[in-house]
Amino acid sequence: MDYHEELLPYVCQQTVLLTKISDITAQIEVRSRQADIQLENLPEQRQIFIDRLKKCNGLIARTTAKLPETEQERLHKILRGTFSEENCRAEEQELLQCGIKNSNLLQNILAMDSEARERISRECARLQKHLRSTNRSGRYS
Repeated sequence: MDYHEELLPYVCQQTVLLTKISDITAQIEVRSRQADIQLENLPEQRQIFIDRLKKCNGLIARTTAKLPETEQERLHKILRGTFSEENCRAEEQELLQCGIKNSNLLQNILAMDSEARERISRECARLQKHLRSTNRSGRYS
């Protein structure tokens, strides 16, 4: 079995995990827009998939580490979706397509996560300010 066949299941699994992380992040992002932010256990659910993704990334890293350095560089570009499709060998095409999809998913996740974190931080600051002003007025002293 060549390394392309060995890597493909891991890279496909990355796509599945990134899709699940994206779906949960989208839910977090939507909930962060609500007046009363209730995330429930979404961050914990997402972390489970992030941990699985880290394991998957480790398997990919171990597999690619066995290759000569020039092949490793080429493969990293393919897996990041930044390699030229015209220069891709036939057996690398599927890896490149997964790499492109995974890269797009990751960019989407990062953008949604950034938006949600910003909204949640603003809401947290607003609530802290409200608590400080409430405590100063002696209501809860």
